[in-house]
Amino acid sequence: MPVLFFIDEAELLTLHDQEQVPELRIAVSSVFAWHGNPYEPVSARCRAWERGTRQEPPPCLPLLAATVLAAANMRRTELGPGAPAYYARLAEVLQPPWGNGAQHKHRLQQHYDTVVELWVCLDQWLREKAGARGLSTIKKNPTYTKIGYAQSQALVRASDHAALTSFFRSAGLSPGQPVAGATLLRDLAVWSTRHPQGLSQGLRRALVSDSERPLLEPLLVALLESWDATTQGSIDGLRRVPLRVVVEDGWTGWEIRWHADTVPGVEADVLKHPNGELNLASGAEDQAYVLSGAIPEVADALQSGFTARGQKTAVRVESGRKLMALREDPVAGGWVETDVLAVSEPYVFLFNPSGQRQLQAFLDDAGLRWYRPEDVPLPGWQITPALEFKDAPALAEALARSGIQNVRHTTANLLSLRNGLRVRPEWRQRSHFLLGGEPDLMVPKELRKSGLVTLDGDQLDVPAEGLVELRGRDLKPGRHVLAADGTELTFHLERLIAPQSDRATAPTPAEPVATVVVPLVGDSRFLTAQGRYLTIPRAQEPAWWRERAPDLCGGGAVRVPIPPTAVWLVTMPASGAPSVKLLRREEPDIGSLSRPAKEFWSKIVLFDQAGTSHATLWRRYREAVLSQFPRGRFGRV
Repeated sequence: MPVLFFIDEAELLTLHDQEQVPELRIAVSSVFAWHGNPYEPVSARCRAWERGTRQEPPPCLPLLAATVLAAANMRRTELGPGAPAYYARLAEVLQPPWGNGAQHKHRLQQHYDTVVELWVCLDQWLREKAGARGLSTIKKNPTYTKIGYAQSQALVRASDHAALTSFFRSAGLSPGQPVAGATLLRDLAVWSTRHPQGLSQGLRRALVSDSERPLLEPLLVALLESWDATTQGSIDGLRRVPLRVVVEDGWTGWEIRWHADTVPGVEADVLKHPNGELNLASGAEDQAYVLSGAIPEVADALQSGFTARGQKTAVRVESGRKLMALREDPVAGGWVETDVLAVSEPYVFLFNPSGQRQLQAFLDDAGLRWYRPEDVPLPGWQITPALEFKDAPALAEALARSGIQNVRHTTANLLSLRNGLRVRPEWRQRSHFLLGGEPDLMVPKELRKSGLVTLDGDQLDVPAEGLVELRGRDLKPGRHVLAADGTELTFHLERLIAPQSDRATAPTPAEPVATVVVPLVGDSRFLTAQGRYLTIPRAQEPAWWRERAPDLCGGGAVRVPIPPTAVWLVTMPASGAPSVKLLRREEPDIGSLSRPAKEFWSKIVLFDQAGTSHATLWRRYREAVLSQFPRGRFGRV
């Protein structure tokens, strides 16, 4: 495991109560010799330590932590990446008993070679231990030969380790592989745009900073040398495709399926497993694979595990899962399984009876109430309502005590949008709002200082509670950008267009229509190009109708709006022949189907529309759906 020596004010607040934060500064400053080389007492202790058994770490760790804290503080006030800004922050962290002054700052800078020697001492000791106490990431920087040690360690948080491991794995890299730092830097910048929540804001900021990229290059090389490829790494030498659970709140309730992120350089593969072949397919710009073939049932995989291997890739789902966290993901189109929890972001939790007590205890420790969960189409599993953590230290402590596996806490500062009138509920358009129905902005506690948050480049005043109303600011239609501390959040405003008159001629069946008439009894559903069905809320005949015309009850109809994604209307009346109506022309785009969707299609897939204008298109839909079923499943009798 590589040793990451990151610390900043937020980390100190997490580790200690606020009134205890100054203790690191006081403890280190109190041993300094302020009338000469201030670092000499620490250096003397290290020389004595070198003559001993050297079993424990060198006694310079607190001083080195203080130098990293100074590097992390460089972004607060004084601008500039170089030595003047760094030593100004170091003089704030380390001070003599009589307080801050120009003289002690001069001495800290003049004798800083001693600190360089202590960094070298720690690096040598870690290498002597051959990984038993962690693998060193300490590298001399050719540009910043002195302060570069501390500055490079301030770029990468502990929470970045898992994300960087995922990056190395997705890039097909192996530990110790010779790769230029500039290449790693370029590839990581591209990867981070597809996985923006994987890296901390500080690291994302360093990727686009001309002053910090030179510091990051040798550090990435060191991390590649030391990362543990055996931890959740490749499967039998094949590149691992993460297969994650997705839960979507659809028209018919919760639906559960799989999501598989693409692996760079692999557009398609066929993975074999005991029950058949799992097909992965993607386009050049796709971020997720389309799954087809023998797709494992989610319930079976979570209980018994699942492994499939192809020519280039492999997937594996561990068995015995009982609890998982999920966050919103526009690419997956629902709530997707995650291994990261942060404040000011909504999550839902999927759990079975074995994980319920553990989840309840964790949420109680984190300061959240337990609300009645809902059933999902997984036998014995339930899902919580959307929950949001408010207190980062409480979340970190609760997660540490909970024993929940494969989930970690990140201190990344995330802006988030609340409320507002969205144009459409579809996941790919969740950032589009009606003009006049602008959302509210929730700002994390760490970013509420004056001047940190901007809207289209203009500073926003953030109230103490962190919720900023964006309405009433005379915003124009189009794209708007919120920014804070190196992170950005984009939303779009669209003008409301009044509906047109109904006097136009009736549209042809192949054109989109606004409404359609369906019977009050029987089963009517819309079908999308992806093979999903959308249920139609059944209207009730009014009481006066039942009282005055009882003989006509059951024969009424209702006009309902057509969802924009609907292609077909399938009506199966209580009596009589079913009907299939084309609403608009769109070729089938059917990947994986949920179990409820398969069950519905099994009732209609043999409907023959011969003699109709849409018979050929309907046949292509039937053929695409039939490929999702085992051979021999259907037949006419």
